[in-house]
Amino acid sequence: MKSHLWFRRKTYGWGWTPITWQGWAVTALCLVIPLSIKLITKSLELSKNEQNFFVFATLPLVVVALVFVCLRYGEKPRWQWGIKTTKLSHIELSVSNYRESIIFYDLILLSLGWERLVTRTEHTTYSDGTLKIVLCPVEEEYLKDGYHRKRIGLNHLAFYTKTKELVDQFHKEILLANNIPVLYEKCPSGDSNYYSVYFEDPDRIKLEVVFAPHYCEKAYWPNTVENTYDPYQP
Repeated sequence: MKSHLWFRRKTYGWGWTPITWQGWAVTALCLVIPLSIKLITKSLELSKNEQNFFVFATLPLVVVALVFVCLRYGEKPRWQWGIKTTKLSHIELSVSNYRESIIFYDLILLSLGWERLVTRTEHTTYSDGTLKIVLCPVEEEYLKDGYHRKRIGLNHLAFYTKTKELVDQFHKEILLANNIPVLYEKCPSGDSNYYSVYFEDPDRIKLEVVFAPHYCEKAYWPNTVENTYDPYQP
C-alpha cells in the first residue's frame, strides 16, 4: 500500500521529516529558491544590501509555503484524529521463524506508516513514534510449544488507521495482493466508530487493522456498556 504522506512528524521536537521523493524535492526546492534569488540579484549587479534584502524577503514566504505543504501532505498530530500519545512503551513478540517474520512485518507495518529502526540477530524493532514492537527469535527449547491465541497470553494486536477507506485499501493492496488470508467472512466490516479487518502473522498471532477514532474515550462505545462483574466481590 503506497503511503500518501510526503512527510512524517518527528518523534521528538517540532517539525516534519521527508519520507518520499516528493518530500525531499519540496525541501530541496525551499533551499534552491533563496539561492536562485541570490544569483539573479547578483547577475543584475545589485548591491550586496539589496541582494540580501531580496533573499531575506523570500524566506518567510518559503517557510510559510513549506509549512502549508507539510500540513497538507504530512503526518498529522495524533490528537487531530482522536488518538493521543500512548503510555505503553513496547510490545515484544517471540517468533519461530525470525527472517520470515521480519519480511511479514515489514510488509504490514511499513505500509501503515511504521518504521523499522534496528535489525540485529537477537531482535528487530519497529516504531510509529510513540510505541515500539520488538521481534525476537524464540529460544530452541520453547519452539515446540508453538502459539495459540486461546491460551494464556496475547490474543491479538490492533493497529490504527486514520480512515475507513485506508482499512479497505490495506485489505486490497496488502492482504489480497500478497495472498494473506483474511479471518472471518465479512471482513473488513464495522461502522463509522469501529471498522476493521483481521488476519494472522506467520506464527498465527491474530492482527487487526482498525479505524476507531474514539475507541479509548470514555463517552464512546464500547466503553459505555454496563458493568456486569465486580472482581472485589467474593
